[in-house]
Amino acid sequence: MLEVDKKEADILQKAIAQWQASQLINEQQAGELRQSYRIRETDWQLITLYIFIAAISCGLMAFGALVLDEKWIEIIRKKLSLTDGIIAVVFTALSAFLCYRGYLRNQRQLSFSLNRELFWLLPALSIGVSVVYLGKSLQYLGGNYGLFWLLATIIYGITGLALYSRLLWVTTLLCLIPAYVKTTYYFTNDAPYFMGMNLPCRMILLGVVMLLTGWLARRTTIYKPVKEITWTGGWLLLLLSGWLISIFGNTGSWQEWQEIRQFHLLWWVIFFTLLCIATLLFGIKTKDNMVRDMGVIFLLLDLYTRYFEYLWDHTNKGLFFGLLALSFWWLGKWLEKIKGSNRKTKA
Repeated sequence: MLEVDKKEADILQKAIAQWQASQLINEQQAGELRQSYRIRETDWQLITLYIFIAAISCGLMAFGALVLDEKWIEIIRKKLSLTDGIIAVVFTALSAFLCYRGYLRNQRQLSFSLNRELFWLLPALSIGVSVVYLGKSLQYLGGNYGLFWLLATIIYGITGLALYSRLLWVTTLLCLIPAYVKTTYYFTNDAPYFMGMNLPCRMILLGVVMLLTGWLARRTTIYKPVKEITWTGGWLLLLLSGWLISIFGNTGSWQEWQEIRQFHLLWWVIFFTLLCIATLLFGIKTKDNMVRDMGVIFLLLDLYTRYFEYLWDHTNKGLFFGLLALSFWWLGKWLEKIKGSNRKTKA
């Protein structure tokens, strides 16, 4: 008998009900199909995911304790009289070896597994150490940290694409953000504004670039998870940056933000609200559930933020949350209605 998890069982039940409603199968056949599988008592896939998340967390903590404080590397360097450049070369060689081992593992195990993906944590950390010590050996070219973040981004990106690694591509996008931020600060000598934009305004531009990249990538034959990760990351960065802009506007310092009146930030609030609504409508129109859900989440976050900014000290708390509950109920009913109409259209 076929064993399936709960999600797979739900899909099978819906499929059998649809076939029966469409008269593709009779009641007896539907009953036989329902008896042909059983639900696993334990969802081992979910438990495995939690175990690997714990393994990644422990690995990162071990890396921080052993490498980031540099104590053990400093001890080895002093005993063997190693320079920063030699340490960079050693970790570069180690990274190349680990990437080769990962390539061989991919050839032996073609299907995706969490065990295979977890292995890429090792070369990711090793590449990071090699870039850091390369920067130290060159004294970061006068404090240009962004250049070395960019170098790490390029290396992670190439290896992630060549070796079909989701984890390495996520690391690529995570490195791209500080590379962009540090580079803009380097060109302005750590001034708060770059081309008249504070940090959140700059980040929203990066989000737009990531979205365009993800949109173009989806029209190519690049490794599919790379397309989806870039697309999701672009929307997340765009909306998160927009939320920060709705709070801080284009202010350049904490003191400047405290001195400005909230009324002067209203245009930024309107911009972010329209952005959330546009994201929600775009997700519904294109049937992209991820974009739709992000639009809903950030729209709710926008409403909560505005309440704490403008209404917390001036309204009855029970009345506000009652109205908020009604608005959320109406929004959920509206989305459910749209989803139902889409199902009827497909049928």
